[in-house]
Amino acid sequence: MSDARKSVEDLLGKVQRGEIDPKKTHLIWDQIVGYKDLYVKENSEQSWHVFIGNVFQKLVYSILKGYFARLKSEKEEFQNLTVFSESEVKSNQYVTRKLAIKYGEYLLLPDTDMAIVDFNFSDPWKSEVLAIISCKTSLRERIAQACYWKLKLLSCDITKNVSVFLATTDNDEDFSVNERKGQYGGKSRNRIVAEYELDGIYILRGDFKQEWESNKVKRYEQIFNDLVDIFREIHRSV
Repeated sequence: MSDARKSVEDLLGKVQRGEIDPKKTHLIWDQIVGYKDLYVKENSEQSWHVFIGNVFQKLVYSILKGYFARLKSEKEEFQNLTVFSESEVKSNQYVTRKLAIKYGEYLLLPDTDMAIVDFNFSDPWKSEVLAIISCKTSLRERIAQACYWKLKLLSCDITKNVSVFLATTDNDEDFSVNERKGQYGGKSRNRIVAEYELDGIYILRGDFKQEWESNKVKRYEQIFNDLVDIFREIHRSV
């Protein structure tokens, strides 16, 4: 393993073990991106883009894993709050059945990088999927994919309450607000669509201004409070 890869993996391990404050996520990301020159020197510019996309997904997973571990150590009520990676979702029959969408005779899972689940370990069939999260460093045409899955989940009674979140480093600045952008009040087309269709968009950029936030578009650290609110809301309604 190259020095850059090892440094990044070591950092992700510390995050997942809860050794780094999850609310300093943007500082962690800046540190990871700081390894770019070393990585390119050891590998190539082209492979960096694939590598950093995968690392962002791992970072979001690791941060949530570490944050949930902290919650569980502090309060009994959060013992069932669990983050599942894409592969963990596919290998868990209970989560799979709770998320699957019917296409005629077929049941297919929505595209998702991870799922947040209130997992009932004593009776897994009573588990509830709270949210699915897509992780993107750059949106390009991908915003339509997330919106499509939100609409499909809404169309079924079993999945209609599953929130669909997008976590992004917003490399293309789709979610910043700039009056010079044109006719949409400074907002990009991607932001307007995402803000209307999705349940939450979380921006991992240290320079993302507070005045650019809305009730759905927020700086990344707000995801922790939102997930806790969803978890508690479900338990209040039971």
